[in-house]
Amino acid sequence: MHDRWIQRSWRRALSGGLAIGLVFTPALILLTLLGAQAALLQRDGTELQRYTQHLLSHAEAVAGGSTDVLRQVAQMVTDPCSPRDLAELRTLAFHSQQVRDIGRLEGNTLICSAAWGVLDRPATLPPPDRTPRGFRLWTAVSNVVDPRVRADMAALGDVIVTTAPGAFDQLPQLERGSGALLTTRDSRHVYQRFGHVEGLATDTVRDWSLLRGERTERACSETFDICAIGRGTQTSVLALAWPVLLGLLVLGGLAGSGLGFLLAAHQRRRGSMPMQLRRALRRGSIDVVYQPLRRLDGRHLLGVEALARWRDEDGQQVRPDIFVAMAEQQHLTGALSRHVVRRVLGDLGARLRDTPGFYVSINLTAAEVVDPAFHAFLNEQTRASGVDPDRLVLEITERSTTAHTALARCMARLRGDGYRFYIDDFGTGFSNFAYLAELPVDAIKIDGKFTRAIGTHSPVSQIIGAICTMASALQIQVIVECVETEVQADYLKGLGVNAIGQGWLLGYPVAATALPHD
Repeated sequence: MHDRWIQRSWRRALSGGLAIGLVFTPALILLTLLGAQAALLQRDGTELQRYTQHLLSHAEAVAGGSTDVLRQVAQMVTDPCSPRDLAELRTLAFHSQQVRDIGRLEGNTLICSAAWGVLDRPATLPPPDRTPRGFRLWTAVSNVVDPRVRADMAALGDVIVTTAPGAFDQLPQLERGSGALLTTRDSRHVYQRFGHVEGLATDTVRDWSLLRGERTERACSETFDICAIGRGTQTSVLALAWPVLLGLLVLGGLAGSGLGFLLAAHQRRRGSMPMQLRRALRRGSIDVVYQPLRRLDGRHLLGVEALARWRDEDGQQVRPDIFVAMAEQQHLTGALSRHVVRRVLGDLGARLRDTPGFYVSINLTAAEVVDPAFHAFLNEQTRASGVDPDRLVLEITERSTTAHTALARCMARLRGDGYRFYIDDFGTGFSNFAYLAELPVDAIKIDGKFTRAIGTHSPVSQIIGAICTMASALQIQVIVECVETEVQADYLKGLGVNAIGQGWLLGYPVAATALPHD
């Protein structure tokens, strides 16, 4: 579908460009150069945006690694600075990619660490640079134990970790004149500097025009008090090699606006669909349909799964895997999830209030689950609609590195409010048995690839039985996706588990008004 959308844009660009070229050939030479310059700016801007987001993601991984180690040490029951305690600290430091050393504090004094052992002369730390949410942070602090050592540190309670000196060494090199900063959200504190940062503003985002020479990008974490700010310099079309520049002039004169409009189509392909998705979310024009969830034994309707659907501004259906991935790339999943929650409670509020046991499941990312603002949003929406939280099931779908300890803690809070949790796509490389051991879940949804293997004599189909047996032993409900034939349904019923099914055999995704009553 995405390819068809690009083809339509190309056809429009070519037809218009040729017509203009036949009439305005001299002027189109200039337009060709301007189009080439715009394409270079688009390329440079995309690279800057990609670098800034990559820098932020890397900083989140470093912060998350340090936070996880701090919390793990805080839960240890060893005597501080004892041989056993130091051995455990060394093991944690060895297995961490982000942490170089772990130490113990008495007040503001370092008394031992995994790298230095028990200090003969405890080292007094300077005042921290930042103290967010109970953490104490130091940036580029030196001469704590050895004057040759300079590092970033973070402390929680009586535990302190030192960030690995090479934590940011794997980042790609910036081009000459470019620079980047890692700062707090309020831009008052700078964690790291990369490249040329002199004069780089931390509180504004500036785009470039055809004549302005630099641009800045800013991206902020939803989990940590971290923002990445990148600055890049534009490439001038006049700086290209002369054969290329001559070729542009010839193409502008002979082919009119062909190259310019193809470049415009390239820009539309790279930028227009995300902008359309942003506009659709602002206007609330993302549709939601509902697919039934039924008992395989008796086919009784228990609930539905809410599924987002979107048509672009040309009226063409965009596949969910395309626009959901686009939403993740553009950091729009929070807005998309909020839109779906509002639509669900608006569409099904009366049925959720009045039908005993009827529920709706909503897909969320792990980032939303650990976001206190989203937690507050859910509670506000359910209270306003009069729907009990236990009528909402939250399906975790994100393929992320979110720490299970943080995720489990936030899930427990939501479950305490009454919400239930399903693990989606269970059996894939991302959703596995570790989820059941570490996360408080109510049910698992077996990935459709296992269902489709039923009746094909594939060994993959045998895995369903093992998963169902394991879930039964753990008293976890099983939902089987992609049930499309009676052969599949009969096989699943023959396993002897009281499973719930979802698929075309049991009901297609439909609007709320078209949902069956049973």
